[in-house]
Amino acid sequence: MLTKKQKRINWILVAVMIVLSLFFLFPVIWMLANSFKTDAAITNDMNSMAAFIPPALNGSFFDNYITILTNTNFIRYMVNTLFYAAVLIVLGIIVNGLAGYALAKINFPFKERWLMIIMLLMIVPMETIITIHFLFIAKLGLLNTIIGYVLPMIVNPFNIFLFRQVFVSLPDDVYEAAQLDYCNPIKYFFTMVLPMSKSVVATVSVFTFLNVWNDYLWPSLVFTSSDLLTAQIGLNAITSNENTTMGQTLAVITLVTIPVIIIYALFSKQIVEGVVSTGSKEG
Repeated sequence: MLTKKQKRINWILVAVMIVLSLFFLFPVIWMLANSFKTDAAITNDMNSMAAFIPPALNGSFFDNYITILTNTNFIRYMVNTLFYAAVLIVLGIIVNGLAGYALAKINFPFKERWLMIIMLLMIVPMETIITIHFLFIAKLGLLNTIIGYVLPMIVNPFNIFLFRQVFVSLPDDVYEAAQLDYCNPIKYFFTMVLPMSKSVVATVSVFTFLNVWNDYLWPSLVFTSSDLLTAQIGLNAITSNENTTMGQTLAVITLVTIPVIIIYALFSKQIVEGVVSTGSKEG
């Protein structure tokens, strides 16, 4: 039972956190409010609190968004990105999950050395190996294809490590019981291991989605067809166009930002649980 003093301190902490969060949210609020305005209105409101207040709701309220969605291919870019993210989430969970399970539960030669290599790969920046990926995909003739984009991104050392850390703690008794029911290792992985590891599955899914959604360099190297481009490349193309107004620029940035905010809002608990659980495992 909290005392009155403890309750008072908690309320003060909550108030302080709300004030601090507002400071961090100011750029987002400003972006959202001005994405509905004309360039003239944005300029007039720039030095006042009106910059954080959207205009009155009228017939032209959504003009910037309507222009972006109807006069550009941005919807196509967003659908492409969501599709790539969905494919990579499924394949990433399967491939990285199986690799993590092997490192956690299966004895094979040089197991510890493979784990060390994976941990070392975690600190290698993507930019240092992206040339190798590009040359590999080019040699296979997979440039400007979905397979060429997806293939190098399936395996992720960090995700393998996350899965491994969680799978280490799974009780062996469950697998022994599954064997009595003639459950093979692959079936056991999909029907028992993954359902028991929902937090890390959610964490890997969110990280994969964010990586795909925010990635600009790799798709810009692989894709040349406008039909295959991603949201970030579309954002750059639209905002760099001289005919795009400031309001339309803010509108398209808002469209790119909203999915990230929604994902964090919905899965923040799972992300924290997944990261904390991986850091608390031994072995």
